[in-house]
Amino acid sequence: MESRAPALKQTDRALARQRLWTNLAKTALGVTLLAALIFWGKIDLNVLLELPAAPWAVVTCLALSFLALPLAALRWGIFLRALGVSIPFVNLFHFVAIGLLTNVLLLGSAGGDAVRGLYAWRALGRSGGRVAVSVLADRLFSLFAVLCISLAFSLFYWRQMQQVPALAALGTSIVVATVAFVAGACLLFAAPDLTRPIEARLLRWPMLVNLLAQARGMILMLRTDPLSLLAAFALALATQILTVFAVAVLAGAIKIGVLNPIDYMFAVPFTLIVNALPLTPSGIGVGEAAFDQICRWLEPTPSGAAYSSIFFAFRVVSTLTCIPGLISLAIYRNAARSNPPR
Repeated sequence: MESRAPALKQTDRALARQRLWTNLAKTALGVTLLAALIFWGKIDLNVLLELPAAPWAVVTCLALSFLALPLAALRWGIFLRALGVSIPFVNLFHFVAIGLLTNVLLLGSAGGDAVRGLYAWRALGRSGGRVAVSVLADRLFSLFAVLCISLAFSLFYWRQMQQVPALAALGTSIVVATVAFVAGACLLFAAPDLTRPIEARLLRWPMLVNLLAQARGMILMLRTDPLSLLAAFALALATQILTVFAVAVLAGAIKIGVLNPIDYMFAVPFTLIVNALPLTPSGIGVGEAAFDQICRWLEPTPSGAAYSSIFFAFRVVSTLTCIPGLISLAIYRNAARSNPPR
């Protein structure tokens, strides 16, 4: 055991260096993409200067973004209770707000998830595994909610999408992904032990084995309370719908291009899916490029509008939602003292 300690420390340091270089590479890619979009005229920075002329749109966008915070806290609380863990809503709101602040500072949702999980673990003094599983379930439900919204738009506009080959392929991909997601979830909920053979084959990667084991435990606990799962999904759906409306409000105020608010609402959920890909921190540059391309596919005639400016403006405005995180960080100084271990 002692002879292996130096080797383990060296491995940990190597992994830390690898994560650091990976994060730096992703950040560099995101900045490069933004610079390229600005250089090619896909992002018009003058749009940001015009936002103060439409304060109602900025305030509405911020209000919708702020409303998502308590909904996210409620959703996470449902997962925790289903796993046998109870944390007061006020504290959950603090943790979510601080996590969002971390997202902004570290340019990535993974860091925010880790921070809110850490705060929850410190508040409980136990159940670290269940807290981690709840954060993972919360993230998966958010992704599934976006898929469902995208599927609804795809089915509603199916005929129009078939007229554009790229949109037709995108819509088909959404249908396939949603069906696969639902089928996989149903299969795992019906027979969670199916993950055991996979775990046996992945013994060389203990982190993956641990993740699968936690997922199996989560399924065994959550399938005993389907109503809570439905409530969590409804909250995840509401949170994503708020984002759709927030982007549409800004798009209506910016007034570029020839698209209408419904077109922008169509483009947002597809953009959020692409934005969730771990290519750059928080999808910087990737989301803007995806939004621009989808809007161009929707145009009846090419206009050359800088549609990326809309999603970039939303990213800038929504960054202000980190303000509650600053307040929560200031008033929540000792979670362990406020919520002593049980």
